[in-house]
Amino acid sequence: MTGGVRPFAQSDLAAAVRFCERARSIDPAIEPFSHSLAALASGQRARLDLWRVAPEGADEVCGIAFAVLREGGSTSAPPWLDIYAAVSPPRRRGGIGSALCGAILAERAVLRARVHEDSREGRAFLRSLGFEDRSVLLSMLWSARPIEERTARSIRVRKASKADASMLEALSREAWAGKPEAFTSRPEEVSRFFAEGQLALVAESGRRPVGYLTGAFLGRALAIEEVAVLPRLRRSGIGRALLVEAIRDTSHAMLSVAESNHAARALYHSLGFATSARRVICERQAVRG
Repeated sequence: MTGGVRPFAQSDLAAAVRFCERARSIDPAIEPFSHSLAALASGQRARLDLWRVAPEGADEVCGIAFAVLREGGSTSAPPWLDIYAAVSPPRRRGGIGSALCGAILAERAVLRARVHEDSREGRAFLRSLGFEDRSVLLSMLWSARPIEERTARSIRVRKASKADASMLEALSREAWAGKPEAFTSRPEEVSRFFAEGQLALVAESGRRPVGYLTGAFLGRALAIEEVAVLPRLRRSGIGRALLVEAIRDTSHAMLSVAESNHAARALYHSLGFATSARRVICERQAVRG
């Protein structure tokens, strides 16, 4: 153990979830990672060898850092590590954050992190670790309201089933091809689309798959994770058809989109989504050996 920090174990999951909820009640700028931590920790992209926790007492933690491998849709784009670290507000400025990130920072890989734009403390911490601002990610929120139907008759949207797994994997690769900022879904991640509480929709045109949407239900609210359409068929109503079907019976829906993705933002605004938060994507270049 170094500086009150030790490697993460799967038995720490419950304590990490409780920590997230406690810390967010004090500092809402902390990401709500409690809903996705178990899936991240069990996925093949997780770099569990780099995950760290800061114990507090016998059964709790007061900080966590984790990293997940990402691979861009472009073959020329090198993989990177998406990282996140959080420390209980009363325990900050004591070196815990730096200790949690020590193993991650020693990796010879590009590192990316996100932080609320108005979180001065979080942004200062990332700068102290060598991160620089790279882009902006918008969080958008939708509340139940009437939706104008505009779906073309040639587009059919249906729920995906486990039999669609291979098709969805191939569709993901084709939809995100050439997009270095995006990452394709591996087979084990596609299988998660069909778990309890998840939603997966497929859009078809002429009986051929042309797009898909995935998300996770939080009660009657839906956290939309991916909306993907084949490049040659974008701006033809497919994305809108997927979204309309996804949010039709929900109370709220939320999603994230790059500030630079003007076409997607226009689509979301047309359905009534409004920007609720801005996050800065920060990047640290790979350490040279």
